[in-house]
Amino acid sequence: MDVLRTTGKTAEDDEESFAWFFTAEYPQVVRLLTVVVSDPAWAEDLAQEAFVRLHQRWSRVAEYESPEAWVRRVALNRAFSWRRREARRREVEGQAPPWATRPSMEAADSLVVLAAVRRLAPRDRALVALYHLEDRPMEDVAAVLGLSRNATKVALHRARRRLAALLNDPIDEEVAR
Repeated sequence: MDVLRTTGKTAEDDEESFAWFFTAEYPQVVRLLTVVVSDPAWAEDLAQEAFVRLHQRWSRVAEYESPEAWVRRVALNRAFSWRRREARRREVEGQAPPWATRPSMEAADSLVVLAAVRRLAPRDRALVALYHLEDRPMEDVAAVLGLSRNATKVALHRARRRLAALLNDPIDEEVAR
């Protein structure tokens, strides 16, 4: 067995821990990306890309305080890039983007809310999805997006205000602690 120099773990241990992590986190990352890009197929592709990058760096990332934040950050960065490329491509082709014209989440509890979320900017979608859909604490959302806790609170507050305006509904002024 191949023993890693610094930690005393074997390569087999790394593969086992990665497999466990992948099984636990992959569906959640796909769900998050589906909200952000509004296309389940692209969400899966982007999640797979993020997990491939994670696998390549697993022995190092596994030692981080929050490997789940790392993989979500990579996945969201890929999603934001994809959305920008797709918007430019659609603009050049003169077509409406798929997230503006086609429902993509059949199992959604509220199509009205999801339609409003789809109209938010990608980063705002990520904020709303991480905090409300994944029910993550503010510190985790901040870590995933690479922001300070206060910047995250402000950004989430603004995203919720935009969402409320889209829904034509007043918003609770308190941002969760």
